[in-house]
Amino acid sequence: MKLVILDGTAGQSAANQCIGQVASQEGATITHFALADLMLAPCLGDFECWTKTPGRCRSQDEAQDIAQAIHDADLLIFLTPLVFGGYSSALKRAVDRLIPLIDSFFHQRAGLTRHLPRYAKYPALLCIALSEQPNAETQSIFAELAGGNAINLLAPSYRSLVVSLRDGRWPEAVTAAVRASLRRAPGEALPVPAADALALACAADPFDPRRSRPPRTASILIGSARPKGQSTSESLARGLAAGLERAGVKTSLVRAISFVKDGHRADKALATLLGGELLVIAAPLYVDALPSLATHALERLGEQLGSQPHQVKSVVGIINCGFPEAVHNRTALRILRAFAQASGLNWGGGLAMGAGEILHGKPLSAARFVMRAQSRALALAARDLAAGRGISPEASQQMARPLLPAFLFRWVAPFKWILQARSYGVSWTKLHERPLDETVSITYSEIAGFRRAK
Repeated sequence: MKLVILDGTAGQSAANQCIGQVASQEGATITHFALADLMLAPCLGDFECWTKTPGRCRSQDEAQDIAQAIHDADLLIFLTPLVFGGYSSALKRAVDRLIPLIDSFFHQRAGLTRHLPRYAKYPALLCIALSEQPNAETQSIFAELAGGNAINLLAPSYRSLVVSLRDGRWPEAVTAAVRASLRRAPGEALPVPAADALALACAADPFDPRRSRPPRTASILIGSARPKGQSTSESLARGLAAGLERAGVKTSLVRAISFVKDGHRADKALATLLGGELLVIAAPLYVDALPSLATHALERLGEQLGSQPHQVKSVVGIINCGFPEAVHNRTALRILRAFAQASGLNWGGGLAMGAGEILHGKPLSAARFVMRAQSRALALAARDLAAGRGISPEASQQMARPLLPAFLFRWVAPFKWILQARSYGVSWTKLHERPLDETVSITYSEIAGFRRAK
């Protein structure tokens, strides 16, 4: 039995020791990745791991070793502090880099469009979050995120667990979960979103005219790591910014790539985000939640909002995903709402869009026919927000309208990957390759060590 731990904690050795003791008792071998100590590149969202080097990420770092270890494992554990109901940015950076393990083509599973498996076997999944004081909402978010990951990463079974470090019995809960997973006991049922799940995630806090006032300034974080002018997130952000500017709200844009590493650039971006009365997070969906760079920005913002003077009064989310159904975005929006609540800010509501790659960085005006409902949604949202109100249900409903029926999307989408692969000189027959099935004689870490020695 092979166990892999993706450890997104920093110094939480007690949890690792607990897992190690159980694994030893059950006769399992452990491969442990302390993610805070690894220099992993963020996912760039270019999909070259599906079309240019099918099954392999182009960024050469320890993510290659992580992917191989997971491919060979029987159980995969995500270990993380609970961050607004989701993963830490250290864990999320690793999770974002796992998409080469799945195929680019689509099918329907658990009621929604998903990616096909690339490999014949995948490990079971156990997600463990550590928190000083979890609440019912953040525990619910974590369970939903774990279930979504289990579906999209093709886990044959999964479990999720949030433990309070203030409860001295937490090692017992971790021990029981690890033991049950190693013994392949039946796991949790795969989550199927309720009919109103997206509407609830998008819904703004109740409007209080006595406390709300029209914002004079707004800051928008573009959560995509793609270059300027090449992301749907930026297109949607600019569409909202134009509406806010017309209403007299001065708007600044910040790119998540500023948070690749801490330093002057990240501090400057953070100051800009803290300087707007309205904070907007416009991001793509990466593996069921916000990208790691956007997650890290939220971590930095959370630290500052609780200890430093700032102008932020309200938080709003605009999330788009590559699947045709906008409901995939619900978990990311719930994380943003939890961030707002934890920071003492008003949740101004959310907008969620499916099939974001149809826009792919083009201005909204260039896709006016296809994006009629979404353009109207942004105009309505800008009007609401400029007036000091939350985003209306009408705006959220317009944004979530499908750009294509799901069945048609699943039929048409593979042609995009085939054409993109052809531009790289890759035959469509290569798109489903399984490079990790081959025996690897040397790891990236060994190569890096050899280069340092030289």
